[in-house]
Amino acid sequence: MRKRTVAVVATVLATAMMLAGCAGGNDNANGGSDNVSDGSYSTTPTSGDVKTQEFKPKSGSPTATLKIASGSENREVAGAIQKAVDDSKVAVTLDYMGSLDIMNTLENGGGDYDAVWPASSMWISMGDTKHIVKNAQSTSTTPIVFGIAKKKAQQLGWANDDGTTKSVATTDIIDAVQSGQLKFSMTSATQSNSGASAYLAFLTAIAKTGQALTQDDLNKSDVQNSVKTLLSGVDRSSGSSDWLKDMVVVNPDRFDAMVNYESLVIQANKQLTKDGKDPLVAIYPADGIAVSDSPLGYVDRGQKTDKAFGEFSKALQSKSAKLLFEESGRRTGLGGVLTYADNAKVKDSFRSEWGINATSSALKTIPMPSADVIDSSLSVYQTILRKPSWTVWVVDYSGSMEGQGKDGVVRGLNAALDPDQAKQAHIEPGNDDVNILIPFSSDAFNPTKTTGTDTSAILNTGSDTRPNGGTDIYAGLEAALKNNMPDDFSKYTTAIVLMTDGQSQTGNKDAFTADYKANGHEVPIFPIMFGEADPSQLNELASLSNAKVFDGRTEDLATVFRQVKGYN
Repeated sequence: MRKRTVAVVATVLATAMMLAGCAGGNDNANGGSDNVSDGSYSTTPTSGDVKTQEFKPKSGSPTATLKIASGSENREVAGAIQKAVDDSKVAVTLDYMGSLDIMNTLENGGGDYDAVWPASSMWISMGDTKHIVKNAQSTSTTPIVFGIAKKKAQQLGWANDDGTTKSVATTDIIDAVQSGQLKFSMTSATQSNSGASAYLAFLTAIAKTGQALTQDDLNKSDVQNSVKTLLSGVDRSSGSSDWLKDMVVVNPDRFDAMVNYESLVIQANKQLTKDGKDPLVAIYPADGIAVSDSPLGYVDRGQKTDKAFGEFSKALQSKSAKLLFEESGRRTGLGGVLTYADNAKVKDSFRSEWGINATSSALKTIPMPSADVIDSSLSVYQTILRKPSWTVWVVDYSGSMEGQGKDGVVRGLNAALDPDQAKQAHIEPGNDDVNILIPFSSDAFNPTKTTGTDTSAILNTGSDTRPNGGTDIYAGLEAALKNNMPDDFSKYTTAIVLMTDGQSQTGNKDAFTADYKANGHEVPIFPIMFGEADPSQLNELASLSNAKVFDGRTEDLATVFRQVKGYN
């Protein structure tokens, strides 16, 4: 992110936490139905794989349609959205994307969006350099917490069997990581609001000034060393908070903990409990946490949909919509309290046995830094403090990749690995990162390996290699798994990125699958689907490794390569 006009942005940032304390405003001023929800609106979240979701009134034709760039975490509040759509008669289409993408969309003029709905005001204030966002208002709040497996929390002495927790400071978490007792999953601080907010809270707590983080605080070696130690506990990264939650739910025995929104810990626990699994226990760092204020703002491009926006926004603040927010695990009251704390469905979400503190007493909120300090903090995260990544790029160079396919791959590798291009998306390689390119066709080619920021050897290989032959993705994956993994997995967040444009030969499939299950170290395999690739083959690999498939058929490959790098 480039430097902003700090005086303007800092003012907006300063109001972010004020918004967090006044979600919803005055109920008496709200339009739409003020009847409390009758239970006809589901609070079950949408699948994390859904990128676009449409909401239309259940009866009658919509008076207008709004297109909204939305954070992925809003999948969980589909019931509240549908209620607001029904009451306002305004249809909405939500495109789910990362916080950085929302910020970039605003920087570039708002695209064709009528509104933005990120997790935090921070991303509006950082991206709205053209001052096109109007009437932004918090819809709900939720703090970012550690959701720790119950048995692990008890082993650490942080929780009792009934879910009550002790006061846990950031330094306690650092000690647990340093002693090898705790690992956790977290979204990338440069790609997702939950990761960025948690990271800023870590820095602020460790600086111990009681004030907003400054550049001097950030430059202190003891602050950086402590945060680097804490981030060394990250065992899986993600570009999406909602997908991170789904990953933990699918394989709860694999993960000790995740850093995520309280509301997503609640959603995870509902599914874990339904599946007969132990729930996570919410731990609120006692020396400072960040709170998401979920602002919805109108993007004024002269398109004259402000009336429809006002009607939808007003309906989203109704009592019935607020109740649905709280049933989903969000908070809507002043200062983070629950407006409907006595409601049975709200009680079922905010369960004390899950360590959930339904009062505002646990929400010791950090003051947000100025825009230039946030900018510097994210750069320091990406280049110095985050856990180094070890990424093996297994890329299809079969004959069918000649022309457009290879051109897309070259653009994609440059978008993800060329330091200047990657820096624009805050995914640039750090000094200790390892990247390995393994081209393949009917067999795997020789690997090209780089360490640190100079990735020119990989980019040159990607450009110089000529497509030829058939397609055997399993040969490429086997080469990655057997000969191109780190000696010490604990030092890296490790991933295999597979890109293919065709259906693979399967002669090596069983051997690879057996090897992966035997000694694959649970390395995630992120397939990128392109051309005539077989979705069933790629979904099977993602399922095997608890990862996800990216679709390069409908988006530019450079964009997709950048997105997948955000998961490592």
